[in-house]
Amino acid sequence: MRSRAVAKTNKLLDKATTYDTWRTHAVELDAMEGLDVWKTDSVSPFYEHALIQQRLVNLRAWRKAGDWSQVIFSLREGLQRNLGNLANPELYRHTHIGTKYLIDDYTTEVTSLLNYLCDHDIPELPYNQKMMFFRHTGQSYGRSALMLSGGANMGMFHMGVIKALREHKLLPRVISGSSAGAVMTSLLGTRNESELDALFRGEGLDLHSWRRLSLREMFRQKSIMDNQQLEKFLRLNIGEVTFEEAFKKTRRMINITVSPVARNLQPQLLNYLTTPHLLVWSAVLASCAVPGLFPPVMLMSKDRMGQEKPWMSSVRWVDGAIQSDLPSQRLAELYNVNHCIVSQTNPHVLPFMSDPARKEGWVRFINDLLKGELKYRSKQVLQLASYGLNQGIPKALLEGVVAIVDQQYLGDVTIHPPIRGRDYARILGNLSHAEFRQWVLTGERATWPKIAIIRDQTTIGQTLEDCIIRLKKQRARGSVVDAASDVAPARSRKRAA
Repeated sequence: MRSRAVAKTNKLLDKATTYDTWRTHAVELDAMEGLDVWKTDSVSPFYEHALIQQRLVNLRAWRKAGDWSQVIFSLREGLQRNLGNLANPELYRHTHIGTKYLIDDYTTEVTSLLNYLCDHDIPELPYNQKMMFFRHTGQSYGRSALMLSGGANMGMFHMGVIKALREHKLLPRVISGSSAGAVMTSLLGTRNESELDALFRGEGLDLHSWRRLSLREMFRQKSIMDNQQLEKFLRLNIGEVTFEEAFKKTRRMINITVSPVARNLQPQLLNYLTTPHLLVWSAVLASCAVPGLFPPVMLMSKDRMGQEKPWMSSVRWVDGAIQSDLPSQRLAELYNVNHCIVSQTNPHVLPFMSDPARKEGWVRFINDLLKGELKYRSKQVLQLASYGLNQGIPKALLEGVVAIVDQQYLGDVTIHPPIRGRDYARILGNLSHAEFRQWVLTGERATWPKIAIIRDQTTIGQTLEDCIIRLKKQRARGSVVDAASDVAPARSRKRAA
């Protein structure tokens, strides 16, 4: 009877259409299988539980005693990403939802203390020192980014990932996308919060991005799909907005990768820092230009008078996924990113995906060994095939394939859809709004089991960032008070409260 109840609950878990329903069934399964006992026991070989326990005890004791100097000192020197191996995915393998209660308690206590320090007058931490504390601690801790891969129509999956993360206040401000991921990034990065719910439902979204060319047009344009139809789709859904204008509107740092056709240029990460006046739709059009499907693209920008003009008019650009599907190094340089959430939908990558939080031992070892060997041998064969070839289309194609094979396609947390033959069959062509909404639900379902690990790995970093934003607003409102010179009033307010 017990095994039958577990099987039934597992089916309900898989069919859940809301997070609350999914969570209810996940909690039920943990209780049925006795996994709550594992959560309660803080001991585990996969992290330094004694270190985390002691830090938690100390922080609570210092807060209770009102020893804010010691709290500030401890947080400043001890807040590190993955402290004590807290980010180890093995800690999230044993249960359907959540992990050790100790990890939850520690994260909650740290974020609570940070918010208190930010929002209250602390005599030991006047405004200027407070701002310095949060800036330096945030710089040391690092920032998270969401990276959206290519994948043609499979890229609609990204919208469900974005929706789930936003609903749990876990959506990073730094977001990158290539090819289909660039489309989703731009749709998110050019809309206010009030417009996003309608976007997730597909309302007002024109999905007609594909049009196959006639044979005559294919020979003339050397591509299969109509570039003008895609441009129309992007202009309609994104608008004539630059990266700088998009950032000012949403405060999201959107990034789009493109690859150059010219050999002597490097892939570019386009954003409000590197190309502030570049038109977002133009960057997305280039990032979607898969060689053979679409022709190379000339990027467009706005001049000082707001008129459209070419950017690097002699250079053409193609799909960013060819050389830089997930630009983690460049994001680290520009934004201090040291933690990446990846939504991966590349059709050639999905068959080789595995979930490290659901496999262990020899099965995982052999699986990883075979995949690594296949990748290495494929790269060798491709490089060997390119030897002796003069510069030309065959050599360029082979070098492009090598670049694709040789990339890193995983993040600290990787979310991906299930592999289904029907999705490969529908990888090109216009989708209906019903199909779009189904992809959104698929993305949500794939994200829900990752919410716990994403929250534990990102909430401290996001709290540090949010505190800096709040402190800047205090200064802008003129409500900054030097706590060192306002101790008596602060204490009076506390007594009055």
